[in-house]
Amino acid sequence: MQRLMKELICPKCGNTTHNLYENVCKTCFFKQFKLAELDPVLSIQICARCGSKYERGHWTDTKHDTDTVLEKVESQLLLHENADIIELGFEPQKLTPYQYIVNVYIQAEIYGMPLEEKLTTEVRVQRGVCDACSRIAAGYYEGIIQLRASNRNPTDEEKKKCDHLVRDTLIRMEKKGDRLAFISNMSSSKEGTDYYIGSSGACRQICKIITSKLGGEHQESPSLFSQRDGKELYRVSYAVRLPKYVPGDILYFNNQVLQIKKCDKKAKCIDLQTGKKVIASIEDIEKAEFLGVYNDAIRAVLVAIEDNAIMVLDPTNYQTVTLKKPFFLTAREGEEIPVLKTEYGIIPIPEEIKA
Repeated sequence: MQRLMKELICPKCGNTTHNLYENVCKTCFFKQFKLAELDPVLSIQICARCGSKYERGHWTDTKHDTDTVLEKVESQLLLHENADIIELGFEPQKLTPYQYIVNVYIQAEIYGMPLEEKLTTEVRVQRGVCDACSRIAAGYYEGIIQLRASNRNPTDEEKKKCDHLVRDTLIRMEKKGDRLAFISNMSSSKEGTDYYIGSSGACRQICKIITSKLGGEHQESPSLFSQRDGKELYRVSYAVRLPKYVPGDILYFNNQVLQIKKCDKKAKCIDLQTGKKVIASIEDIEKAEFLGVYNDAIRAVLVAIEDNAIMVLDPTNYQTVTLKKPFFLTAREGEEIPVLKTEYGIIPIPEEIKA
């Protein structure tokens, strides 16, 4: 015997139906049903300089104006809580830099029934200047990084490396949300470079990275420059001192002739007699005696080569001198080799210094 489906009465229109949808029949349900709601006019505020958006009381970075517009539309789109959304489509149209029209296409299911709807809104763009751009324009800074070197001037290569580290660190910190991670001003001289940075936190991070990569140390010196809402505001000077010696320098240290290969947290050296690696603290290596660099070398004739010794012709008095054979020697008898003439005698050095 076939079971008959019970008929129900719609309380709104009085018609009979087999199913109720939110307590009314299908016809009445879809007469009052709204799949989605969207205000006909929306407003957003975008920085005219960097494109960041102002929302909920603060500025945040964005990639593109159109992305900001679509994010605003999507955030304001209200969808029925029982709708299963199959697809959302957005069609932006830029009329002027201050006005967009956005069509929204919705495909959904409600109680198993497919629905489609199109909504249109106008997005009005207000152009202003964000807090970060205002501070950049005003020359705002919270810290100064003073890049120097101990008892010497930084090399051009060191300045170049530090500049790359400064800018790379600021880019990464800005991406992480530090909107004050910018260079407000900079000045350079033979003694070093000064960077005026918007964020003191960025300054501190930059100093740590520079000293970890190139060695040296840094010190902080705060000074009061203003007050805001009863709170004292400080600017901080960060003095970065690169090591006294750099890769390529040849030193006399603990009765050894060393060539510095790398400087970071430690000085990595090589003994020019034995070829052994020597690692010393920056503090200790700065007590070493500087002998010279490759460009300070003079040429001396290699007279003879024996098992563990060589004979060279002193280029100043033309006397033959016997020296311990260095591990790096590749020259043949009769050829010239670079040497440093020091109070410790004549010291052969490698033909090429690899920093």
